[in-house]
Amino acid sequence: MLKKLLQLVFLLFLLSCSNDSAKEKKYIVTSPEIAEIISLIEGTENIAAVTLECDYPLKLQDKIKIGTFSKIDIEKVLAINPNIVFTSDLEQGSIAKELSKLDIRTVSIYPKNIKEFLRSIKQIGEEINQVDRASFVADSLQMKISEIRYPSKESNPNVYVEIYGTPLMTVSDSSFIGQLIEIAGGNNIFKELPRDYCRINSEKILQADPEVIITTYPGVTAAQISKRKGWKNIPAIRNKRIYTTDDIDPDLILRASPRIITGIMKLKRVIHENNK
Repeated sequence: MLKKLLQLVFLLFLLSCSNDSAKEKKYIVTSPEIAEIISLIEGTENIAAVTLECDYPLKLQDKIKIGTFSKIDIEKVLAINPNIVFTSDLEQGSIAKELSKLDIRTVSIYPKNIKEFLRSIKQIGEEINQVDRASFVADSLQMKISEIRYPSKESNPNVYVEIYGTPLMTVSDSSFIGQLIEIAGGNNIFKELPRDYCRINSEKILQADPEVIITTYPGVTAAQISKRKGWKNIPAIRNKRIYTTDDIDPDLILRASPRIITGIMKLKRVIHENNK
């Protein structure tokens, strides 16, 4: 009798451990770049739900949707009962606070530059118990970035990056996108700004005479930019060096994900198109 009782207790213990382990492998991801990183490190199997913006890799599209990047369905989150909810610091601070009040553990990831991006991969690896794999991914990306970095020269083309058109907004050198432009061999015409992502005056763009214009938001065409008042003499417009989302998928350069390698290669092609 005692032997059977001990066997039962041991069985219940194993089941308890199994349940705890299963719970540890149930994530909700609200940020698309974090979803990409987890998918590369561990696959998508343990991602229980995502926001609508988490669309890559394609397997994520079959996951439960708990809302959008800016607004999630708290009831759906509670029903899933995840071990971790991964969020971004930028616009999701209020979401993280609300979840914390409900005793739901959140991990916020928001890398502002390449160094923080590589560090965040290792941080995610620690959270999902994939330290070795995460370190391998981060180190491999660092090596690849070093390999494809374009030599920094004063003669490199001057680049204007437009992340929004109304109002006009651009990026500084210290921003994530600004660093990608530098790695790709472009000279950002706005090296220093009050903020990494900042409004800019049209006159300052004209004064800077960019040789390449890159836009990262949908709905604007090269023809529309060319017709802006006073812009016709900008070298980028005279030489038809305007590149929109039709030329570069913005997810490749806006998202701090492993796909930035592809993004940098595409930036190099358009920035140095005349140097082939």
